[in-house]
Amino acid sequence: MWPSSAEPHDDLRVSAQTLTTPLGHPVRIIERGVGRPVVFLHSGVGSAGEWKQVWELWPKDWHLVAVDAYRGGSSPGSAGARRLDHYADQVYAVADHVGEPVRLVGFSWGGATALRVAAVASHLVTSLAVIEPEAYGLLRTQDTDAYAEICRLRDRWRAHVRVGQWHEAFEEFIDFYNGAGSFARWPRERQQAFLAVQRTRGDLWDVLFDGVAVDDLTAIAAPTHVIEGSRSSAVDHAICHVVRTHVPSARRQVIAGAGHMMPLTHPRPLTRALLSRMPR
Repeated sequence: MWPSSAEPHDDLRVSAQTLTTPLGHPVRIIERGVGRPVVFLHSGVGSAGEWKQVWELWPKDWHLVAVDAYRGGSSPGSAGARRLDHYADQVYAVADHVGEPVRLVGFSWGGATALRVAAVASHLVTSLAVIEPEAYGLLRTQDTDAYAEICRLRDRWRAHVRVGQWHEAFEEFIDFYNGAGSFARWPRERQQAFLAVQRTRGDLWDVLFDGVAVDDLTAIAAPTHVIEGSRSSAVDHAICHVVRTHVPSARRQVIAGAGHMMPLTHPRPLTRALLSRMPR
């Protein structure tokens, strides 16, 4: 399991430790190297391991830190009581740990968290890169068609979960972001392990519907890089469009042939894209 046996470069060991956030919650982090700090935030259904391939391609002279938001019981709050600020709190712990402002990279759920951090704690963020941030609430007033589509997915997911149909709930969810039939192609053991983890996380939808507002975007001062895949959903493209429209310094980049899960499917072009606009 990453990072216990993972050494992306022979002379750079990956290690893990647990920090305490300003709100008093534990958060597990993975880190590697010394130098300029870059903080990576993973998706809502994933883990810090989503960044393993990107790290393997990253130059040596950086201090890389990945928040592992759910490992070791570190998910803050309880179902129905979680807010995006609980996850922003994890980033504040990392900034305190490295002792200086950070270059912040957020993917999916982590992208929404990154937007929140950059808006309310701008002094902690040197630069911001968001990869299809799932800040669904932005669509409420900005793109009603896309908002209705993601609400329908949320409501169908909840209907399945209410009757214990976790497989059906996540089959539709995974297929929405990866293409029809994606979940069915996973080996049965992988499906079962994934569903077991997701049951422990519960319903996370509300966090992303209420955590970031358009006014938050206009408050972001850091240079902002918005990355999307050419094959991603209309919902993801709509959110990225809202971010680019309202963040003063936002610039767009599209990864050809990529869908939503590009840290796993297109790590090389994604790494090149991130480095191309990351201040040194």
